[in-house]
Amino acid sequence: MNDGTVFLNQQHFWPVILAGVLLWSVFIWKEWEQRKQSRFWIKLATSFFAVLSLMLILLKPATWQEFIGGKGIIITEGYRPDQLDSLKSTYKRIRTEEYSAGKALVIAKDLDSLFLLGHGVETFDLWQLKEKSIAFLGGQQLSGWAKVSHQNTIQLGEILQVDAKYSNPKSGHWVVLADNGGNPLDSISFEDGQEQLIQLVARPKASGQFVYRLLEKDEANNIISEEPIPIQILAGEPLKVLMLNTFPTFESKYLKNFLAEKGHEVVSRTQLTKGKYKFEYFNGATNPVYRLTEQILKSYDLLIIDTESYTDLGTAGRKTLEESVNKHGLGVFIQPGESTFSLPASRNPFQFKRDFINEIALGGSSITIQKHPFDFQMDLRTYPIWMDSTSVGAYVAMEKGKIGTSLLQNTYQLILEGEAELYADIWTQIVNNMAREEQKEVKWTSLNTIPRIDQPFDFELRTSIKNVAVSSTEGANIPLLQDVLVPSKWTSTHYPRYHGWNELKISNDSLDSYTYFVFDNNQYRTVASIKKLEANLREFDSESTFKTTTSETRRTLKPISSIWFYVIFLLCLGWLWLEPKLVG
Repeated sequence: MNDGTVFLNQQHFWPVILAGVLLWSVFIWKEWEQRKQSRFWIKLATSFFAVLSLMLILLKPATWQEFIGGKGIIITEGYRPDQLDSLKSTYKRIRTEEYSAGKALVIAKDLDSLFLLGHGVETFDLWQLKEKSIAFLGGQQLSGWAKVSHQNTIQLGEILQVDAKYSNPKSGHWVVLADNGGNPLDSISFEDGQEQLIQLVARPKASGQFVYRLLEKDEANNIISEEPIPIQILAGEPLKVLMLNTFPTFESKYLKNFLAEKGHEVVSRTQLTKGKYKFEYFNGATNPVYRLTEQILKSYDLLIIDTESYTDLGTAGRKTLEESVNKHGLGVFIQPGESTFSLPASRNPFQFKRDFINEIALGGSSITIQKHPFDFQMDLRTYPIWMDSTSVGAYVAMEKGKIGTSLLQNTYQLILEGEAELYADIWTQIVNNMAREEQKEVKWTSLNTIPRIDQPFDFELRTSIKNVAVSSTEGANIPLLQDVLVPSKWTSTHYPRYHGWNELKISNDSLDSYTYFVFDNNQYRTVASIKKLEANLREFDSESTFKTTTSETRRTLKPISSIWFYVIFLLCLGWLWLEPKLVG
């Protein structure tokens, strides 16, 4: 049924009316000399309909229409053919459409109740099914890599750890983590079951951008599947480390040697007697430190101090230390001792609880590591330092810097027992977490887990740079949207054109860039399908939004075809052109 007429270009109503009246007035003025002839009134009526048709073409009239929508089927990747056949036998001549990512669904414009088969539509296409009754019936069972997670950026010397989950593994197959050249680094065999959790580790030997490989092989060593593991390995800058000890210990001796071998500049001060110290210098100039001042601490990235020296700082010394941490981002690591766990709350940034555990094991090694029989009481300011899903320490965030400690003791014994790599892993993890963080003008954040060619890649950046401009790998400028409440926050969407490593950079500063990896359509298909399936389940909540008995009655604006107005306009113009010739 019809419910009145409206104009789609209602905002231009009065300008069009005034222009039409003016145009018709000019015609009347032009033909006014013929007002006493009957042909004048015919031409006047003809010109009126011509002007009226022109006005309606611009205003686009439309009528409200009420209609009963119907049911349809949208087919997406991973649908079950038997499910489709069953629906077609139940609903004769039901309309179907195959979904293609990024393209408009024609069926969604005409029908209001839709069966969605398969793993669902992409998240960026969910808007097409808004305000529709959807029965999401799912698709075939997925097999393959259901989840692959790893750090995208690590420091040289750190361990690359890949955590993965495989759905429906086949016994006898096995998975290999291979480096950029195809050399195997770690492997594990599959077992029968619905899913299997896998953890693979490797130690990169060089810095740069690499694409490691996650290979699935069968019993004959044939490659069944291959997934990329893009990783950026940063060489890192040498740190300036200050070590303060009340008395010499083996723990400090091996630690300063380890830091020196890694190329860090180390100044070690050990107290001999009251007021007398022994200084050692590694990879740097001889510059003794007798008293801690804010200016001296400003030049160091990390302060390693034992509990006794930390306690002896006094009120003024601790205030200076806290100011260096808060203002300049200094990292402070307190070497644990028996007295660490008995410090008064006013001097201790941590809270401990006794757990009566004296040993832990890391890295799958049979060698156990001694620890103090305590554990951290975590709060909102305390962050654990993880290694192999085990906490080897913790730190408290304090504005720009942090103060941390560990529960481990006598880690140097790992070197004596031939576990030098494990020792290096522990202290690399602690030092990297505790050292002063580099202050960057721009912080980039990817909002997509699996970027693909010609699909939207959403990203966010935070910067204090005014009039910031971002360009892509091919040099095209990318428009940014500034957050109204947080002016330093910008978001945007880019459509990458190249597979592999892509780069976004600040147009006026090539140093502030962000590198990300773009996957092709055959990579991480199972991971992407699971994420898409989960998003569709959240959006449509299975069958709860579907109306199975009756279709929804809707009112919509249906434009009147402009072809009729063009025909009237052309006929009127033709008559106005032909009429003088007929009379003459």
